[in-house]
Amino acid sequence: MRDGNPNRIEMRFSRSLDSLSEISEFLTGFFARNGVGSDHLESVTLAAEELFTNILKYGGGDGEILIGLECRDHELSVSLTDFDVDPFDVTKVPEIRVDRPLSEREPGGLGIHLIKKMMDRIEYDYTDRRGTTTFFKTLDG
Repeated sequence: MRDGNPNRIEMRFSRSLDSLSEISEFLTGFFARNGVGSDHLESVTLAAEELFTNILKYGGGDGEILIGLECRDHELSVSLTDFDVDPFDVTKVPEIRVDRPLSEREPGGLGIHLIKKMMDRIEYDYTDRRGTTTFFKTLDG
């Protein structure tokens, strides 16, 4: 579904791990249509898949998940929106101390840690029981 801007597109995905391949195809197609170099495709796809998987595990919603992609001024944004959920701000997740031995670390949080390290920034918005996490990647210009 387009909103009139050829550099922006949204699509809803079933709340299932089976959607991961569709998400990968969605991202690959968007990169190709917008002339975005494939050098960022792997990290952006991994970040989107990690965030999608976290929504499935911890989000609590039961409807589809909306993914929006936008390319503007050499910056790519990827937003994932979960509906009818309680707030969970991923930007507030404590940093993982990867320098510590596994036995001293709390389980979980590694996916968010990876997203924060691979992307340039991450934002969270919660309005009317909709949680939207957006990450941004600067593209070579």
